[in-house]
Amino acid sequence: MFFYTNVFARGDKVYLRGYRDGRRIAETIQYKPYLFVPADRKTNTIYKTLDGKPVSKIDFDSISEARDFVKRYEDVANYDIYGLTNFQYLFIHDKFHGDMQYDTSQINIIGIDIETDSSDGFPDIEKADKEVTAITLSRKGEKVVLGMKDYNPAEGVHYIKCKDEWHLLSNFLKIWQSGRYQPDIVTGWNIEFFDIPYLVNRIKGILGDHEAKKLSPWGFLEERTIEIHGRNNQTFTPAGINVLDYLNLYKKFKFEMQESYKLDNIAEKELGIKKLDYSEYGSLNDLYEKNPQKFFDYNVHDVTLIDKLEEKLKFIEQVIAFAYDAKVNYSDTLTTVRPWDVIIHNYLLDRNIVIHQFKKTANYESLVGGYVKEPKIGMSKWVVSFDLTSLYPSLIQQYNISNETIVDKKSVKIAITNEKRRRGLI
Repeated sequence: MFFYTNVFARGDKVYLRGYRDGRRIAETIQYKPYLFVPADRKTNTIYKTLDGKPVSKIDFDSISEARDFVKRYEDVANYDIYGLTNFQYLFIHDKFHGDMQYDTSQINIIGIDIETDSSDGFPDIEKADKEVTAITLSRKGEKVVLGMKDYNPAEGVHYIKCKDEWHLLSNFLKIWQSGRYQPDIVTGWNIEFFDIPYLVNRIKGILGDHEAKKLSPWGFLEERTIEIHGRNNQTFTPAGINVLDYLNLYKKFKFEMQESYKLDNIAEKELGIKKLDYSEYGSLNDLYEKNPQKFFDYNVHDVTLIDKLEEKLKFIEQVIAFAYDAKVNYSDTLTTVRPWDVIIHNYLLDRNIVIHQFKKTANYESLVGGYVKEPKIGMSKWVVSFDLTSLYPSLIQQYNISNETIVDKKSVKIAITNEKRRRGLI
């Protein structure tokens, strides 16, 4: 059995992580991609476009050569290039052709939750200005906790007491890089915009940039800034590892709006279990100072809630199955367009039909969306807001405008003529 867990392209190489016959593999491959160009109808070729025009396959010696070719001809009129230029997906199509055989029990899914000092309020994620006080990692129910105070762990929990934060972060990296806890998938609640970026930035500040890169098995950290509700959020993806934030999974696959997406609310709704209550201490920082035993229990409990949510909902299991059906990375299943792009490309290529590359023309304009009126600042009376579930499909049904009801003008004219004849008007 041979299956991938993560594939990405960088430079002329494709970086592959996965399992072969039950053993984890990590390979770098000098990939030689291919594209398609228009051919004369007399050319002996099995490939054609969607409209039946013949194309010839061009093999390249490297990814950079293929990209240079595309760039060289991007402004040449009447010279179209066909094929997929996200070469990691072309590689997956070629390397893992046909139905994927995989074993989810071999995939290392690691849950994580961190706690930080909060004596002066919530920490700044980009500055990582507060001390990391606890880290819990979970793997198949067993847990490792790192902290700097005394803690008597429960059964199935291994505690590592560190003399300071430098040792805590160093020990964390050693565990993270170990064969047992090195993740194929890392999950947790809101880890994409808190735990992961905070750890990266804090490790950079305490141990150095070179140590932070050890979060990736390949030594690469992909940094992105994502705007949400007008606010920029920094996030990192350790290359080779799939970050599947369970908050995002829940929003994507639950198909119903929640009053609150705090872990406490979701866990109570789905499991009938709440987060550990520490209200008698006033703040999490007071809990840490006055009752470290309960503080670490609180940290462990949060990770346990994610384990239990996955045990019930199986969203990660669903993501894995979807990714292998589409031949994409696990995290791609959270996007809207990419899986379908790859599915369509692979389906057509298996039938020797190639896709046209998207080109922005000189007069390219984005589609006009809904009108957004600038708000008038201040209080208003009698304001009502409606948010209707499944509004678009309901409108499609109401006005009979789904695609299968479309008729051409010729059919309309024939129908009108027949109706006039029936009424004796002609």
